[in-house]
Amino acid sequence: MYLEETSKLPRKVVENLDGDIGNLKVYLVQDYNVNLLKRMVNFGLGIFGDLGMDEWGLVPQIRHGNVFVLKEEDKKRIIGLAILMRDWEDQEKCYLFDYAISEDLQGQGLGYYFLKAIVRNLRDQDFTKMGLTVDTENDPAIKLYKDKMGFEIVGENKDEYGEGHHRYIMELPFDKVK
Repeated sequence: MYLEETSKLPRKVVENLDGDIGNLKVYLVQDYNVNLLKRMVNFGLGIFGDLGMDEWGLVPQIRHGNVFVLKEEDKKRIIGLAILMRDWEDQEKCYLFDYAISEDLQGQGLGYYFLKAIVRNLRDQDFTKMGLTVDTENDPAIKLYKDKMGFEIVGENKDEYGEGHHRYIMELPFDKVK
């Protein structure tokens, strides 16, 4: 198993935390062992509940997609997780399938810097844009995607996950990200 470091996050992002968070790094997961796989699955289940990805879904994503982890260097605790796949209809576009920051660290800017680091890495992989869907009621996520990152709402899927579960369809051209 190895994690390829993709980018360091600015230290100022974590200055306002209580000192328990140290040197954060963004890693592109290139392989895994059972312990890392379990930590990633448990992280996702902790954030998304039963809708989180299990081992059967995560392994193919590691092998054939892009899985990024935000964590403190030399520590086991996962602070953020992002799972992306290529869009089959547009080879220059990737789709953000799962994205989360540990609940106890949300609202401190980590999600913004994690996503910016991911975009920089995806540019290096020759992607030019990203798509995602987000619950129309998830105001913090919409603020991150739309107001901070520059995603545009390009549509809405009504009842995407059952009656009353509406999702915005959002896209971000990477030339809009500095």
